[in-house]
Parts: sequence; structure tokens; C-alpha cells
Amino acid sequence: MQKDAPKAGDTLATIKTNRGTMVAKLFAEQIPEGVKNFVELANAGKYTNVPFHRVISGFMIQGGDFTNKNGTGGHSYKGPGTNIGDEYHADLKHIRGALSYAKTARPNSIGSQFFIVHPEEGTHFLDHPKNGGPAEGYSVFGQLVDGFDVLDAIAGVRTDAGDKPYEDQIIESVTISTQA
Repeated sequence: MQKDAPKAGDTLATIKTNRGTMVAKLFAEQIPEGVKNFVELANAGKYTNVPFHRVISGFMIQGGDFTNKNGTGGHSYKGPGTNIGDEYHADLKHIRGALSYAKTARPNSIGSQFFIVHPEEGTHFLDHPKNGGPAEGYSVFGQLVDGFDVLDAIAGVRTDAGDKPYEDQIIESVTISTQA
């Protein structure tokens, strides 16, 4: 399911960056609150001109902090100071191109920050446990269907010791649409 091509009615996110465009399908049926959060923030323009502030080649690219633009800010679609809880589905994994929410160690701490998995082998140590145990993993809510070259270009930039790119890697806009 995760790697299937988008079908009619699927929600898509077009992520335009200063390196090119990536397109992701969003898993609204499996991760309803997480997708609503991303869609509402995108439609409100919160992801416009926001950097990928943390880039680790062979791991992921992270962005979505629209308040401080450095990884210390952002909030959920519910407004300043709010977060949403983890959601997960057994069929959604941290494979190459997966969109997943960043969070803190606290429960229910998802705001606006998200990351896109870079390596070919994925980052499965971030997956939720399959046995119904505690929600220790991260919430996959989308999957790139186009723009892997852009993911690679961003993941390949030089960064400082704190994983901040020397040259800004900017999300210029995120547009939500429905697959025809």
C-alpha cells in the first residue's frame, strides 16, 4: 500500500523547494489526524518559505518549523502551543521517501515539524512496534511518489556540526490536491 501509485481520490502534497519539487501521497484513511494536521497547516500557508533546518545524508531531511525556522518551534493546526498525538498503522514504515512527524520524547508532542526518510534501506528503528505495545516510534503519514532526485539533492548538501545546511534549503510552498 505505501509504495502504490496514487489512485483517484488520494490526497497529494506538492512540496516545492528551491531544489525542485517533490510530490507525496498522504494516508488520510490510515492517519486521519496526522494528515489533517499537515493539510490544514499547508492550506494556511504555514510551510511557505520554511527551511529544511536539519539535514543528515543517509538518514533524513527535516523541516516545518514555521515559527522559529531552526527546529525549536512550530505547532499543530489547532493553534499556538498545541500538539497532536501519535498515530500509526502497521503497514506504514520508515522506508525511503516516507514523510513522518518529528516530536519530542513527551507523549502527544507532534506539532508542525516533519522529516522525509533518505536512505534506500529506510530507517526502520523509527517504526512503531507491531505488537500493540507503547507508541515509541514516529508517525508516518505520507510517501513520496515523485521527486526522489530532489530529496537526494537536499540530503547531499554540506552541513555544520549541528546538521544545519550551510546554504538554505527552503520549502517554498506546499500545495494540497486530490488525485484525479
